[in-house]
Amino acid sequence: MLAATTAALLSLACSGPRGAGEGEAPAAPLDPVVLLPPEVPETGALRIAAVFPTLGRYAASGLQSLNGVRLAVDELNRAGGIHGRDVELREYRTGSYFVDAQRAAAVAAGAGVLAIVGANSSELSMAVAAEAESRGVVQISNVSTAQDLTWDPQTGNDREFVFRVCVSDVVMGRLLADFAIEELGAGRAAVLYEVGRTYSARLARSFVDRFAEASGRAPAEFFYLALETDFRPQLRRIADYGPDVVFVPGSFTDATLVGAQAEALGLEVTLLGGDSWSNPLLFRRGGPPGEAYFAELCSPSAEFERRYQAVFGQETQGCRAMLAHDAVRVLSAALASLGPLEDEALEERADELRRRLRDAVSAVEVLGASGRIRFDEHGDRLQGIALSAVERRPDGPPVALARGWLGER
Repeated sequence: MLAATTAALLSLACSGPRGAGEGEAPAAPLDPVVLLPPEVPETGALRIAAVFPTLGRYAASGLQSLNGVRLAVDELNRAGGIHGRDVELREYRTGSYFVDAQRAAAVAAGAGVLAIVGANSSELSMAVAAEAESRGVVQISNVSTAQDLTWDPQTGNDREFVFRVCVSDVVMGRLLADFAIEELGAGRAAVLYEVGRTYSARLARSFVDRFAEASGRAPAEFFYLALETDFRPQLRRIADYGPDVVFVPGSFTDATLVGAQAEALGLEVTLLGGDSWSNPLLFRRGGPPGEAYFAELCSPSAEFERRYQAVFGQETQGCRAMLAHDAVRVLSAALASLGPLEDEALEERADELRRRLRDAVSAVEVLGASGRIRFDEHGDRLQGIALSAVERRPDGPPVALARGWLGER
């Protein structure tokens, strides 16, 4: 059944935008694109929401994330639920614009869900966080790394209801800088990032600050604009600088173009990347010119891959599904710690239950598919990053192989 629904979602992802209901006319360009779950009778189940895009630029990873949530809920209910109550998953499938995610979160909170899992992009997760925090609903993101997701940049205060089961971009950048210095012996570094893209710029800044602090030499900084495809001018300047490593905190498509063009220019340098490099198509068009490494937000799990493949007939392609699955594991452990719940707690005292759930998530320690999960005082997972190495092969395209672990496990 899960596989059949996935096929339907893939068909939906390829179709045009729709309004809030299946039978409604197409939405106006600026209207939120939210596909609501069907209404079902009240059964006493514990309701949680999944808010992920199935349309637009983030749809592919959104579908993988949604599959991870659905797999976890299905497994949980097959095992008897939580103290005899099933978990009811409410799927809010959206476009890839922040207003879509924000609208979905608002509707989900109004429908009485106890928690929201999502989203798969920091931009969308920030929009969900604004609603989750203001309405007192627990939110757990699977792969959103923006440092200020779990705290409000306007006030500097923590968002008490917002959590993530991955590290922040600040942690990732610092660990990659330490790896460059300590493991690769890099004395000089350059950074090539996309100006105007928050993920890329923040990850670059974290790497630059840590590298300068640890080595005493600030990396040279170079940038490019969105949709830029010719990186040769920047690469020529990088070659003149002569770095040992070049950090490219952009997408796998950007990294592939950078790698191919660097190789064509004869620039022999080690490339480093963040988690957005994680894609089977990385360097399929050429490159890298030398060694290449990138961060992953989790380590591969053969057991989880087997279960996912058996249900959905496809590979996970990264950490999105596994970490979304683990977000549900966190919620189930936290809900179980509250003991059996009376119907009154789910209805008349729902706000109190949500606060109790928040406190339980804060204190939870659970073993998920990605390993041990626990949170710091900000709601960020206490964990390091996995490292993948790109291996070139004479008889085929490059492949990414697990290299090890950086930081706390």
